[in-house]
Amino acid sequence: VGLTAPKSISSLPKDEAGSELRLGDIPLSQTVELVRIDLPAERAEPLLERGMLPGCRICPVRSSPAGDPIVSVDGSLLALRRETANCLCVRLLSDVS
Repeated sequence: VGLTAPKSISSLPKDEAGSELRLGDIPLSQTVELVRIDLPAERAEPLLERGMLPGCRICPVRSSPAGDPIVSVDGSLLALRRETANCLCVRLLSDVS
């Protein structure tokens, strides 16, 4: 009674292009913008060092034989584990920009 649940992805406001998604759910060739990295600092640091910063553009280009995504991050290719991709919150980019 009187308690409020912590904010979850479903309770975050939607932007013009739609609601937040996880990178692991994005189809090949769909460019998105990184919104947030939901990982502890020690696991997020290698991504940040490789240019995966909030606001960067990411596009899944293919999958590894194990099914892990290979993505283009502002023009550079980066292989991710599926578990890591599912911790990256992204938003679809509007076609009109």
